[in-house]
Amino acid sequence: MVPMEEPGSNHGASPTSPRLGCSTISFRRRALPEALAVIDSLGIGGIDLGGLPGVCDHVPTPLVDEGPAIAEVVLASGLTTWGLNVDPGPLNDPALDRDTLVRRATPLVDLAARLGSLLIVPCGAQSRAPFTTETGDLRRIADGLAVLAELASASGVRVVTEGLHHFRFCHSAERALALLDLVPTEVAGFVYDVSHVVASGTDEIAFAHRVADRTEHVHLRDAVPETTSGPGDINLSIGRGRANFAAVVEALEGRGYQGRYVLELETHDVDEADRVPVAAQARDIIAGLLT
Repeated sequence: MVPMEEPGSNHGASPTSPRLGCSTISFRRRALPEALAVIDSLGIGGIDLGGLPGVCDHVPTPLVDEGPAIAEVVLASGLTTWGLNVDPGPLNDPALDRDTLVRRATPLVDLAARLGSLLIVPCGAQSRAPFTTETGDLRRIADGLAVLAELASASGVRVVTEGLHHFRFCHSAERALALLDLVPTEVAGFVYDVSHVVASGTDEIAFAHRVADRTEHVHLRDAVPETTSGPGDINLSIGRGRANFAAVVEALEGRGYQGRYVLELETHDVDEADRVPVAAQARDIIAGLLT
């Protein structure tokens, strides 16, 4: 665990590591232009743009015709979009047929192409229970990712999946690894989210070694694991949970990862008035690991 320091006031002083970004989900309660301005004030130049139902509506779900206006706002901010973090639908749901998936995903792919970003999608429905069987649902997710990859590649967009998510179908290391076995590298990459890995009760360092060769993007937030007495908590500020960020970075880098790290501070332990200085604190902790 990284010890927390008292919130400082050094945000906005100077640019930070060029490999460290921030998701707009970190400031999900603010309108998109304000969220972008805050991230810029932190000296961070790269963003993930959030659009997840029940979490962040900077990109509406579903996206219909708002994409060009959103792109205009983001491009005008001067920030570079690394990932478009959105949900085209529960990929393991048999009711989500190919035509529906393509219809929902097309405006998302178009927006990602306008912004030059990855397309980040979840690993199934917001339920751990299968629609059919575990094997069948995993196969359906893999098939859905292949559909998205075919659509996205025509626009030069790379698909990656947040393949271990505490509140999605692939909630465990076992399901995440089984999904990767079904998804070739050319179809989709893997997003390693530290908070979801920790909350699942998985050793985050061993898992980083295991998936480093498939990892193309990293999300950072702290967490505590699920126990028999209660669910895991993925909504903690960096340093207030159990995650060993230094060891995760060391494990990934030692296996050749040279990609980006994104603060996704959708935390519930911070008053809104304190969110910016605590984000600056997280920035400093992680930037110190990337030097």
